[in-house]
Amino acid sequence: MVRTRNNQGILVVYALIMGLLYVVIGLAEFILAIWNWFIDPSGNLSLPYLPSRDLFGGFSSLTIGAVYLRSLDLLKGRNESLGFTLVGALLAGAYSVVYMLIIGADGLNAYLSHISGEEFTWEWLTQGTLETGILRPEIWLGLASLPLLILTLKNLESQKSE
Repeated sequence: MVRTRNNQGILVVYALIMGLLYVVIGLAEFILAIWNWFIDPSGNLSLPYLPSRDLFGGFSSLTIGAVYLRSLDLLKGRNESLGFTLVGALLAGAYSVVYMLIIGADGLNAYLSHISGEEFTWEWLTQGTLETGILRPEIWLGLASLPLLILTLKNLESQKSE
């Protein structure tokens, strides 16, 4: 029982950190997209390593962050809040995979263009369709969510066996 409570404390802190990171990045992406789409369409306001026109990417990051932050009810002893941590980690992983697939498609496009006679460049890794390529924060946050997913599954397993 003590081990589960210690794991839940670690889980809550990890979920809080991931939730705050996702909310900050999602809010920045969302505001950048609103600014660049509606307020100043001719300009291109940007921040390093963040796409400047991805409204729905920002919204998805805000959603993942909100789901992670809902797991704070674990501090009150509500074990059903483990579901929020599990869903947040699964969403983070899914979006990370989607962004990696987009980068892979950009790489395939660069390779096929090279076969047809164009010069091959590695710009698809850092610029591509996503504007930031492999540097997109959601990819790295999704990978950082894997330990949280494993910890949540172990916690659920230990509760199931009790």
